[in-house]
Amino acid sequence: MVELKTPFEFIEDLVETIEKTRKQKKLRQRDLCDLAGLSIATYQKFIYQKKISLISLVQVLYALDMLANLEGLISDPQIQSLDDIRAAANKNALPKRVRK
Repeated sequence: MVELKTPFEFIEDLVETIEKTRKQKKLRQRDLCDLAGLSIATYQKFIYQKKISLISLVQVLYALDMLANLEGLISDPQIQSLDDIRAAANKNALPKRVRK
């Protein structure tokens, strides 16, 4: 069953994942902010108020080596499954020659 999340719940999960990764990398919030080029106030606003600009979020993900997590946002949305890939390949294939 697909569980739909509210935008706020999604952001809470994002904060949790980022904080977990930061702790796994043994970084203090201050260290992460230095790596990301952010002020501690900006990062704490994200952690506690769930507010951050897109550029600041990308900087945090970059500093934590988590940019792959954004790949789903910029990938080709037309291809959703293996069947879609096969259909696209068949569509682009040259027509077969028919003998008369």
